[in-house]
Amino acid sequence: MAMLAQGLSQGRLSHAYIFSGPAQVGKFTTALQFAQALNCNGEDPPCRRCRQCHLIAEGKHPDVEVVTVGGLCEESGPDHKDHSADGSKDIRICQVRRLERLASRTPFEGRYRVIIVDPADALNVEASNAFLKTLEEPPPSLILILVTSREGALLSTVRSRCRQIPFAALPVLQVAQALREEWSLPPDDAELLARLSGGRLGWAVTAWEDETWLPAREAALEEVYRLTTAGRDERFAYASQLASRFYRDREGALATLDLWQEWWRDVLLVASGCTDIVTNINSLDRLGLVARKYSIGKAKSFLENIARTRQHLLDNVNPQLALEVLMLDLTAPVSRKEINSPV
Repeated sequence: MAMLAQGLSQGRLSHAYIFSGPAQVGKFTTALQFAQALNCNGEDPPCRRCRQCHLIAEGKHPDVEVVTVGGLCEESGPDHKDHSADGSKDIRICQVRRLERLASRTPFEGRYRVIIVDPADALNVEASNAFLKTLEEPPPSLILILVTSREGALLSTVRSRCRQIPFAALPVLQVAQALREEWSLPPDDAELLARLSGGRLGWAVTAWEDETWLPAREAALEEVYRLTTAGRDERFAYASQLASRFYRDREGALATLDLWQEWWRDVLLVASGCTDIVTNINSLDRLGLVARKYSIGKAKSFLENIARTRQHLLDNVNPQLALEVLMLDLTAPVSRKEINSPV
């Protein structure tokens, strides 16, 4: 944000920016804050207190538009057909035409009209080529922000006409501080979400705002923990359940394996005495119990097997077979009596 603030204070703004970096590191949040700063009427913009800042934060500002997959277009004239219900995976040329019409208008209430395209890599080739016209001949009061986690997927002709603003994961302590100060999270919650986010501020904010997310995650971790003491039949039943889910919800099943990787990485860290960098800090007791039952070598081996299984799924290996092999790779269950203690 410092680079953007400097450009704003010096009056050296680009007509178009690309905010690129890993998913959920705060690119879209920064785009909204930049839109606030561009139109803010208070001191030290964005003040987050003036009418302009409030309208943008609430998604109600007439001069700030977000263009995304499944949005409004011009196909039905004044009624604006909405593609949100048709399963579209692209930002279509009809949406770009609507964007062009909005871009041609002078700001109604603010100083700048800001159009945020997120994810910009969802622009199909036809839409990207149409978008070039706006990039090449922008009105003076228009600011375009393209948000992407896959900058290389954008046309080179689009990239060459935008100023690059790279994003990266933040230090965990900085994320925790932002969550406390900007979103008023209690200190313990801020630290936990900062750890879980891996430095992705946008991810942490989304997880906090979704009241179902943390309970669902805890339930999934309970399954991971339970399987350390489960017998073969229970593990195979779990493999079958996850394989079925993979057919219905590929990304969700892969996310479950990512959770497995995260948990067993923490087991390895605890077994190695590195508890200060554990991700699941609210599960230290359970992690310690498991770490005492599995050697560092066994924990490392199983962690590698999870990564191998994930790649097998991406390579279209039979999901149930791959997951059953993974369950067999998990060493013999430890004593339930020894490990199933309260946390």
